[in-house]
Amino acid sequence: MESLIFAAVIGLTVYLFMRRMKIMKAKKRRQAEQAASGESPEDTGSMPRLGNPGTITREQIKLLKENDFEPSRLWSAEEAKLILDSVTYQRAVIYMTTGEADPPIDVQNQLMKLILGTDEIRDYVYEWGLNRTRDEDSAPQPVLERNEVFARIEAEVLALWETS
Repeated sequence: MESLIFAAVIGLTVYLFMRRMKIMKAKKRRQAEQAASGESPEDTGSMPRLGNPGTITREQIKLLKENDFEPSRLWSAEEAKLILDSVTYQRAVIYMTTGEADPPIDVQNQLMKLILGTDEIRDYVYEWGLNRTRDEDSAPQPVLERNEVFARIEAEVLALWETS
């Protein structure tokens, strides 16, 4: 009996060690990719936390995965909603600017960094998402108001479109 418990403890220890090594390798690989692309590790374009951590819903997790995100259970429902609204907003700007319904992922990533990393744009998109009606939410491409925020994102779209 004691040898069974001892074997289980050793097995668990080996499993945790291997898992930790896998995580560390993935982190080093991401850092190497950032260094190769010239992006500094500090330049992550992070956004402040919103809501209560851990309140993300299963539906939000599903929608985030459909949009090529790796959601965390530690995210709040508000953070997930902001990210989903940001994706919708940026894709609408891209569509209205270029006519492209399926934009390149690198362009979308740069726009997400701009939207979520800039306070006034992030706040505007957050409010825009809260004020959308069900009809607007179900529309394939929302029609956006052409204002200062739209103009800033549109300028970035055009700049990114030329380089990609």
